[in-house]
Amino acid sequence: MTVITKTFLAASAALAALAVTAPPAASAPPAATGANAAPAAAAARCPVTAWGHRGYYMCGTDLKAGYVDWNEDGRTDEVFVIAPNRTIWHTWKNAGGWKEMPGNGRADDMLGHNGTGTSRRCIVVYVRTADYSYWQNCHYNGRWHNWTTSG
Repeated sequence: MTVITKTFLAASAALAALAVTAPPAASAPPAATGANAAPAAAAARCPVTAWGHRGYYMCGTDLKAGYVDWNEDGRTDEVFVIAPNRTIWHTWKNAGGWKEMPGNGRADDMLGHNGTGTSRRCIVVYVRTADYSYWQNCHYNGRWHNWTTSG
């Protein structure tokens, strides 16, 4: 069984065992760059829980893409979701709850991760804009950094 198959099976099992939701933030500034994001109407919210942390994600976004197995051991290490107000949230086993991603990012869908198995771990999202649509935020040197275009 390939690593990709194991990761997919682990994410599918995690979805069955966990329901993941992110609490909405108080306000929703513009997209990841803060520039040309099209404002989104209030989206429907769907419940999600991961490691006992309950919240809401934007119905219709790719929930499976947000389940990340960073160290490729077949288990989900971190979960990312897009909240109904387009804010980006994440949680992990010992997080104590859902945390909003730094950098004031906004997104319309979750694309997944980049950098699995390395010390540089990135999460990639889709933003409906007039210019560039794919954005990522990477964790390295002990912290998350700014949202930048990816591709």
